[in-house]
Amino acid sequence: MNGGYQFDFSAVLARYPLFFEAALLTLEILAIATVASLVIGLFAGIGLTSERWYVRGPVRAYVDLFRLTPLLVQIVTIFFLLPIVGITVNALVSGIIALSLNYAAFYAEIFKAGITSIDRGQWEASRAMGMKDSTALRRVILPQAIRRMLPPVGNMLVSLTKDTSLVSVIGVAELMSVSQTLGASTFRNLESLLVVTVFYLAINIPLSALVSYLHKKQVVNA
Repeated sequence: MNGGYQFDFSAVLARYPLFFEAALLTLEILAIATVASLVIGLFAGIGLTSERWYVRGPVRAYVDLFRLTPLLVQIVTIFFLLPIVGITVNALVSGIIALSLNYAAFYAEIFKAGITSIDRGQWEASRAMGMKDSTALRRVILPQAIRRMLPPVGNMLVSLTKDTSLVSVIGVAELMSVSQTLGASTFRNLESLLVVTVFYLAINIPLSALVSYLHKKQVVNA
C-alpha cells in the first residue's frame, strides 16, 4: 500500500543540531519581524485613519502594494533591489525587511479597524477634557482598540511563523532551507520535511493556544 517506501529517519536525525540551529534562527526572524511589523503597522494604521489625503493616500498605496502582491515576489524583489539602490545587507536582513513590510500592511488594516471601531463619543469626550487628538489616541483610543485587535493580531503571528519558510528562497538557513539541504544530501526528503513539520508545530501550537485564550477572554469581557 505504501509503494514499497521504507521510512528511515536515522540519517536525518543524526544531524539534529542543524534543525535546532535553524529553529533558533526561525524564532529570531519571527521575533524581529513581529516587532518591526507591529510598529510599522501601528503608524500605517493611524495614517489610514487620517483625514488628510496627503497622509492617507501614500499609506494606502503602500498597504495595497504589499497586501495585494505575493509575499514570495516581495522577498525576492527586495533581496535584489536593495543592492541596486545602494543598501548592502545580507539575505537574513533582506528577508526580515520583506516579512516586516508585508505583515505591517495587514496589521495596518487591523489597527485601522480597531481604531475606527471605538465610538466617536470617546474622541469628543477627550477633546472636551482638553486633550489633543494625539494624546486621546494614545491614552484613550488605543488601549481600548488594542484589546479588540489581539485575536486577529495573534492569528497573523501564527501565519508569520509559517511564512518565515519563504526566506529560504534567498538562501537563509532557517528550518525549510535546512530541510531541503538535508533532504537532498541524505536522499530522505520526506523524513526531513516531517521533522521540520514537528518543529513548526512546536512553535505554532503554543501560539495558537494563546490566540484562542485571547479570543475567549475578549468574548467574556465584551
